[in-house]
Amino acid sequence: MTACLPDDPTYCFYPADSEGEPPQIRILVDGLAFAIPTALVALDRADGLAVCDRLNRPLGWTRPTWTAFAARCLRAAAAGSPTLH
Repeated sequence: MTACLPDDPTYCFYPADSEGEPPQIRILVDGLAFAIPTALVALDRADGLAVCDRLNRPLGWTRPTWTAFAARCLRAAAAGSPTLH
């Protein structure tokens, strides 16, 4: 799959849950139907949220805003359609 990032993408970091695995920190970009994996892994869900809070804070996100954005991106990816601004 080929994807092109916009010049000024809207994105956030989020902890992806996998059954029995520690959460991997991934990047969600508005308009992409998939998450970009990183090498970052948290010990548990609480640590994953804390790491993402620290990574998202300089981007201007608070936990309520980045979790809402992540949920919207994940719903759009599950539906197979990109999100729109």
